[in-house]
Amino acid sequence: MLERLKALFTSRPGPQQAESVAPAPATPALAPQPLAQALPVTEPDALPTATEPVLVHREVLDDALAVRGIEFFIRGELQDKLNTSRSGMRRFLDGMLLDHLLSLRSKPLHERGVWVQISEASLLRLGTSRLPPQACVLLVAEDTQHVAGPDTREAILGMQEAGHQVWLDDCLDTPWFASLAATASGATLRMALRLPTESADALRQAREAHHTLRLGAWDVSTLEDYELARKFGCKCFSGSFVTRREDWAGRELSPQMMNVASMINRIREEANFRAIAQVLKQDMAMSYRLLRYVNAATHGLSQRISSIEQGLMILGQDQLDRWLTLVLLSGGALGDTALTEVALTRARFLELLGAPRFTPEQCERLFVLGLFSMLDIALKVPLEAAIAPLRLQEVMNNALLRREGPYGPYLALADACERGIAHEICKYAVMLGLTTRKVSAIQVEAINWVASISTSPAEGQG
Repeated sequence: MLERLKALFTSRPGPQQAESVAPAPATPALAPQPLAQALPVTEPDALPTATEPVLVHREVLDDALAVRGIEFFIRGELQDKLNTSRSGMRRFLDGMLLDHLLSLRSKPLHERGVWVQISEASLLRLGTSRLPPQACVLLVAEDTQHVAGPDTREAILGMQEAGHQVWLDDCLDTPWFASLAATASGATLRMALRLPTESADALRQAREAHHTLRLGAWDVSTLEDYELARKFGCKCFSGSFVTRREDWAGRELSPQMMNVASMINRIREEANFRAIAQVLKQDMAMSYRLLRYVNAATHGLSQRISSIEQGLMILGQDQLDRWLTLVLLSGGALGDTALTEVALTRARFLELLGAPRFTPEQCERLFVLGLFSMLDIALKVPLEAAIAPLRLQEVMNNALLRREGPYGPYLALADACERGIAHEICKYAVMLGLTTRKVSAIQVEAINWVASISTSPAEGQG
């Protein structure tokens, strides 16, 4: 699944290394070009007051926490100024959002729904021609206290006939919702500004009144909110709960994850497969996962792989360290696909950001940096504790722990995009010599890449 992880685990420079800073004598390694040579020097104070709108996104999950869609929305000064109930202004924002997603009309996400929020006025006037294929529309009412007109119902039916879904956004228990519930594809409840009891009551009443209507929970910030919404029948979820960070001070890596870190270091030090096999054999779960991964990746072979040594020989060093990285990222648990996809999207985003300025080897480091920047969430330990056993090079530690060094601004930009903080996105985009439009396009490209690899049989194993 990952074609570019080898550079992290091997401290030797590649044969085509092109570096402008010599590595430290004790640790021969690829060293990035000086930031002054790689990036335009732009002080944050020089950032203009009026900034471009920025596309941000969030994953939409099913009730098993697998990624089933991506929601896109606009952030920025202009969006804040036009955030008004005036339908003309709202249509302008909706049109701007769809313009940012033009590439998805010809290159749709693989088996992923594209979710967009548009107003009732936009539904009536924009039509379906500008939507990505099979889009899921979160419809915002002009006035929830009045029943919807026949033109709105006709527009919803037209969207559905064109292959789209139309969900009523955060309007349960309103006359507008009641008038459209029989027509709509589903309805969402935004949980962030509600008490748990309020959310439970709203979902219960909606389920009792409309048995067949699909329900979704949005702005879900904790696992407790997810469990509550799931209990009351919600089938799709969006929010920060998957990547939520907490105070994990004092926690340490589990023995199983220490074994994974040890194996990664052995691969980097070129320990032989016999020694690695001995470590693997001490953990039955890890041995099972390795054999399952090998047999899935080599499904064309006539004979199943049944021994650890044979599996290691067939995989080879490159495939083995990729597998170990994904095991480490998953925290040793099965089925944590949502966090893995978020991390892969971040990794690909960083790689694409760095492509114009860094060597291929350095772009590989950016990719791996994106994966490791989420190890604290995966392992539920402080990031410093998560990466300490890996003995990473200082340039990686500086970026991961302090957002410093040549890779720091790239990781800071990824942080800002995922949190939807427009002024920080603009700040780091300017530092990297990028327009926010380009940042938006790279986000879409990274999301599409992850979607394209997520259904490969071999990748689903491990």
